[in-house]
Amino acid sequence: MKIRLKAPDGLSSTGIYGQDGKEMPVGHEMTVKEEPKGWAGRYDILSGGTGDGSEPVTNQSAYAVVEKDGGWFAVTKDGQEVTKNFRKADVDGFDGMSEQDKEAFVDLHKKDA
Repeated sequence: MKIRLKAPDGLSSTGIYGQDGKEMPVGHEMTVKEEPKGWAGRYDILSGGTGDGSEPVTNQSAYAVVEKDGGWFAVTKDGQEVTKNFRKADVDGFDGMSEQDKEAFVDLHKKDA
């Protein structure tokens, strides 16, 4: 089964740590043998459901807001940072935007090269 990690409602990080002790980022995709029910609310099923009514997510956004050090936030696309840094108030509501609005926001606030 393939899953994509996400931040639970109200949080900006996954809270899931790998064997190396580092937190896995929002948007990280992985293949697991069975649904990790202990991670409820922290992942979406992309393929290979368990047959218990779980449906793969097909309209999941590639964009996510992630928290950085010192209270700064940024928008990532497929796990790669694509915008400049913001304070929390500047990105509140981003997750509720349409995909078209998210793309426009990212285009307007591109990360400096």
